Amino acid sequence: MSSVDTKIKQQDMELASAISTLKKDPKQLQNFLQQQQDKVYKSITQQKDSTFDKVYGDLQRVSKTHETGVLANTRNNDLAHLQEQLYQAQKSKADAILHDKDLASRKHEMNEWTVHNKNDTLFVFSALFIMLSGLLLFVVLWRLGVVSSSVCAALCAPLIIVFVFIVVRRSQYTDVLRNKRYWNKQSFEGKYGTIPLPNICPGGLDALDRGISSVGKGISNAATSATNYTATSIAQGANSVAQSAQGIAQQAQQQSQQQARQQAPQQAPQVKGPQ
Repeated sequence: MSSVDTKIKQQDMELASAISTLKKDPKQLQNFLQQQQDKVYKSITQQKDSTFDKVYGDLQRVSKTHETGVLANTRNNDLAHLQEQLYQAQKSKADAILHDKDLASRKHEMNEWTVHNKNDTLFVFSALFIMLSGLLLFVVLWRLGVVSSSVCAALCAPLIIVFVFIVVRRSQYTDVLRNKRYWNKQSFEGKYGTIPLPNICPGGLDALDRGISSVGKGISNAATSATNYTATSIAQGANSVAQSAQGIAQQAQQQSQQQARQQAPQQAPQVKGPQ
């Protein structure tokens, strides 16, 4: 402790001697103070510069860290979008394959419907031709007297009944089975319900429903009229065929009578009486 006190006393003495020396020379005192101020200013400036450099370096590091995080987030988003694009591309291909499959099956069904519809039409007209041919044959036989009227009616009635049964059966088959899947009916077998119509104006849907119902009634009436007209035409055709057959039979009978009359005078002179 004594050595420390001694050093402090020596420093105090040196300081006091230096102060007394500086007081004796004002210019030297001014230089000393100026040097001390410069040292303090440089020290403070150096501390501030070092502090600023440290803070600025920390700011740069934080900015780079933030930029790295933003770039990483952008890259993650790009990868997510790339995965979404791949998924959408695969989904589009799968949807296209399903659509093509459904379209191909639907087109096949439409072609099958068209072909079978033509076959049914040909079958019905063939049955009509066979019925008319049979009716014509039986009526001609009846007019020639080969068969009686009861036998002719018994033979014609099954033909008419079979033809009517064929027409009814094919129409029911077409309406129940095929028209449910026909591409312009829009019924979809009742699976998807009815198609909603927009409410254009108050009372518009009611008027539309009434119009549709009236059109349906008109179509049913037209179908009934067409059926009646077809039946009437068939009956008239059968009558005309019967009349034609009757006329042909009469002409044949008249020709046979005329030939018999013409042969009778030629054979008369050859007959000789008794001598």
